Amino acid sequence: MIRFEVTEEPSPGVDGERFMHVPGRGLFHGSTSANGDIVLSEDRLRSLIATSRGYETLAHAMEKALGGPWDAELEPYRHAADGVPMKLLTRVG
Repeated sequence: MIRFEVTEEPSPGVDGERFMHVPGRGLFHGSTSANGDIVLSEDRLRSLIATSRGYETLAHAMEKALGGPWDAELEPYRHAADGVPMKLLTRVG
């Protein structure tokens, strides 16, 4: 089973992107800001608010829209030296 994360760094005038894949969850894609945070558009936030039935469903929907479940599953596999903008997935299986 393959797990991976690919990040395109933002450049002047262009947002970055992050792709994450975890078996059982599939592929996540998000736009990233200059500091690397996943960002949600105003329309996406309005849609999440409109379709949520309360605080807990909104919090769950926002966490999923920000890639939280993928991020949590990939965290044990991340390893990078200080000052290196690359994250290596060193454990597989």
